[in-house]
Amino acid sequence: MGIFYLYLRIFKFLFKITRMENPGTRLPPTFNDLDVGIILYQPSTGEILDVNEYTERLFGYSADQLRAMQVDEYTAPSTPFTQEEVVHFIQTAISGEQQSFEWQIERLNGEFRWTRVSLTETTIDGSRYVLGQVNDITEYKSRENLLQLLTRVIRHNLRNDMSVLIGYAEQLRTAIEDDRLEEEVETILDVATEVGNLSNAIKEIEQVTDADVTKRYPRNLCTVAREHVETAQSTYPECEFSIDASTDVWVTADEGLTYALDHAIRNAVEHNDRDTPKVTVTVDDDIENEVGQIQIIDNGPPIPEMEINAIDERTKTSSTYHGSGVGLWIMKWCVDSLGGKLTFKERSPRGNVVCLSLPKMDQRRE
Repeated sequence: MGIFYLYLRIFKFLFKITRMENPGTRLPPTFNDLDVGIILYQPSTGEILDVNEYTERLFGYSADQLRAMQVDEYTAPSTPFTQEEVVHFIQTAISGEQQSFEWQIERLNGEFRWTRVSLTETTIDGSRYVLGQVNDITEYKSRENLLQLLTRVIRHNLRNDMSVLIGYAEQLRTAIEDDRLEEEVETILDVATEVGNLSNAIKEIEQVTDADVTKRYPRNLCTVAREHVETAQSTYPECEFSIDASTDVWVTADEGLTYALDHAIRNAVEHNDRDTPKVTVTVDDDIENEVGQIQIIDNGPPIPEMEINAIDERTKTSSTYHGSGVGLWIMKWCVDSLGGKLTFKERSPRGNVVCLSLPKMDQRRE
């Protein structure tokens, strides 16, 4: 922050010269030396007057393009800011109340990046403006999500599971001749298996956050869905699979899409209590909301509400919670990182619908 205000002072000093040499209001070239985005706003309309070169690289658009765009054209669907909301932030900042918020942007190439924006009022040569400082916090957000999951798993699930394991082991020591021995041994085995599965989940999370995995490129949801159904059919021959994917829908995605869809199909089969599990995968083009949807439909028991609530960031995990929703958490994390949305719905009379909604590729990027 210190260097930002140092350059702010330099900006005020150089502003008169810059304004005389360039049409309109522009940032001094000195701001191009900063490794942080700087945006100069017109306070009454929220219009972008100028940006530095770092902002151009971060957003993928030129300064001229950004001046002509509305904020929703480069905002990810996960943080749907409107032009009116941005103007409100700017006008609040011009009153002297600094504004700071997180904002997920959508770059020209379809990639999503998390940023933290600070808006500060400044008076230059008698005119009032708002300067926006934009920091790329994408890596920070990934580490934050990883820490949150590891905290959930290590400090809660693993701790509780091991407490149960130790408790039954102590009972075994004093009940060797007890008729309940077989049942308690089975309980120990079940808990130990669950602990092993949680360890595998941690390993998978580390793989999801690998830099090579998060590289994004165009993906056809129909192709992705067919490939997963084909693989699942060979893995689970006892399951009856079907697919409805007749319309090509293109999105920009990384391997997070693969992880999310794999978990959804796996859960639909492995948690199904029917003699013949049935799983249908559909691909839809939601034209109205400009998203592509993959739905995984099963005939199994309803997903426990506590598992769904556990992945809600607003829900605090209680000390009595004991769930296996790490797989759901991975799914939500992957879908969120792509600017999409993960939803769950019960079917009537039986079954579940898990829906992965992802922003479609903009036609201008094809």
